[in-house]
Amino acid sequence: MEYLNELLARANLGPWDSWSMQYRVLAVVVGLLVSYWVLQLLLPVVFRVLRPFVFLAVILAAVWALFPTEVCSIEVLSKIPKLCAR
Repeated sequence: MEYLNELLARANLGPWDSWSMQYRVLAVVVGLLVSYWVLQLLLPVVFRVLRPFVFLAVILAAVWALFPTEVCSIEVLSKIPKLCAR
């Protein structure tokens, strides 16, 4: 950790306003690349975790399309204004 603090002290990186335009652009590009890489790693895991919920949402949408009044009679779902227009 001391090594990183020393590097930051040598780079003289203070507040964002004090950075030159080149450093700002470089920081944004590196941040976007890291975000893209993290999303590529985590997205398959997120889809695997959310798969049951997506399946339930598709089933609920199919049942709602076939029987809208019955679905709207469920108290939790009846509070969704766009789902059950009164």
